[in-house]
Amino acid sequence: MTKKSNPSTEAAELRRRAEERLKAQKSEVGEQNSEAEAPRTLHELQVHQIELEMLNEELQAAQAEAEAAATKYTDLYNFAPAGYLTIDREGIIHDANLASAALLGIDRSQLITRHFNVYLSITDRPVFAAFLARVFECGSKEFCEVTLLKNGESTVEVRIDATVDASGKECRTILEDITDQKQAENNRLILNKLEATGILAGGIAHDFNNLLTIIYLNLELAHPSRAPGKKNAPYLETAKKTALTASRLTRQLSVFADGGDPVLKPIRLPELIRDSAQSALSGSTIQCTFSMPDELWPVEADAGQIGLVIRNLILNAREAMPQGGTISVETNNAISDSHKDPSLPPGRYVRISLTDQGGGIARELAPKIFDPYFSTKQRGVQKGMGLGLTICHTVIGKHNGSIDVESRPGGGTAFHIHLPASSKMPKEEPPAIPKALTQPIKILVMDDEKNLRELVGESLRNLGHEVLLATEGQETIELYIREKHRERPFDLLFLDLTVREGLGGLGTIQELLGMDPATKAVVMSGYADDPAVVDPGRYGFKASLRKPFSSDRLQEILAQVMKNNPAGIRHE
Repeated sequence: MTKKSNPSTEAAELRRRAEERLKAQKSEVGEQNSEAEAPRTLHELQVHQIELEMLNEELQAAQAEAEAAATKYTDLYNFAPAGYLTIDREGIIHDANLASAALLGIDRSQLITRHFNVYLSITDRPVFAAFLARVFECGSKEFCEVTLLKNGESTVEVRIDATVDASGKECRTILEDITDQKQAENNRLILNKLEATGILAGGIAHDFNNLLTIIYLNLELAHPSRAPGKKNAPYLETAKKTALTASRLTRQLSVFADGGDPVLKPIRLPELIRDSAQSALSGSTIQCTFSMPDELWPVEADAGQIGLVIRNLILNAREAMPQGGTISVETNNAISDSHKDPSLPPGRYVRISLTDQGGGIARELAPKIFDPYFSTKQRGVQKGMGLGLTICHTVIGKHNGSIDVESRPGGGTAFHIHLPASSKMPKEEPPAIPKALTQPIKILVMDDEKNLRELVGESLRNLGHEVLLATEGQETIELYIREKHRERPFDLLFLDLTVREGLGGLGTIQELLGMDPATKAVVMSGYADDPAVVDPGRYGFKASLRKPFSSDRLQEILAQVMKNNPAGIRHE
């Protein structure tokens, strides 16, 4: 590339050369020839003068052009639709255009020499600091997305692109307002979620309508007026089993919901995996082989949810092999780093692999297998079909792990799970609780659902206990005080956690414990993931009872709560 000449430099050089030449001519010819050479010298000087004048005109034209270009650049810079800032390594603003001042809601003159952090949301300040360090360290173009504070209150979402200037001391940044773009993305996400929710709701409605129809018809057939003299036990047993199926479906939905967070604690996997697999293969001719080393690390997990994942995967494999076959389950300790598996943070994991000998999954269907209610099988009698793998994906994600699939048509399918290993050892399981409480006690049942309240009361009476009923917390407290004054206090309370109109179970137990620290209560709820249900002791309860439940479960809870307090049981 030819270097562009500088007019002012050329003019000075021309003058210098002319003066040197004139001086040299005088020294060569001497004074005697000075008069003869004078016209020629004068002529040359005049030529040089004209040259200088021309160069001066060119210089003035170049200066005018440069000033016009500078003005144009300044106008383009100042009135550009995007915000421009010049920022140093410390985040100090050295230059800003009008658009950046408008984005920040402040006069441009007030931006100069201020720290850019002043205009960032608190949560994004570390993000920008790391971004700025990366820009100066790498020297390449970098970008980040942050939230700006406008007028100290309202927010603006911006994308910042930055490059270091030639000096290496400052970076040029472009601020692009992406608030509308982000809003459009959020709107699209909402629409996608609504679509997925619609598919999910349709599948749930289908399954529950079938289950409710089975329950309803069996109860009708069991009614004496419909079938006089006929044995009702088979109909009632079918209704009971169907209700349990519905219960399992709602439990899966609870796990799938945002609130179904796992209760993490150190557990050992081998026994849990064996029990879950054998449960899923009950009544099947399919074999299951296990390869689980003794030195397998414990994991941080919710045993109930991981058991559900194993059962769902085994059921999926079982359905893939209608003619029979073998499912192999293998576990190993694994170390992950960001280079080998970007989806997992670096650390220690336990890997679980479940492989079947089924027909495999077509390549085009593989990306959809974790979608809600997506299934390649006929819906048939299994309820919740199409939710199983979605539940697995949700549960493993909430455990900070990963699940992926390998499959090819005709070659079987393998699911691989990674769960974070625990540095803590699992606690020893407490001894099994007694299955029944033979001594009658006095119980109060509080629930705002009349039919449920009365049925729980009747079930407890059938077990031989004295039962009083209440609708909400204030009524419960009044009954508790009254019976205590009569010296016929309650031995145990069953309190519904949420009451539509009135004091719920949590407020009730707090009031009662304030009056009588010896109060014993069991919390009942359909919200299986509520903190009071997950950890009842922390909230003053002795145990929790998740709806729906059976009379057998009622007996277990009674024994669990009263087994260590025989003195608290009234003897009639």
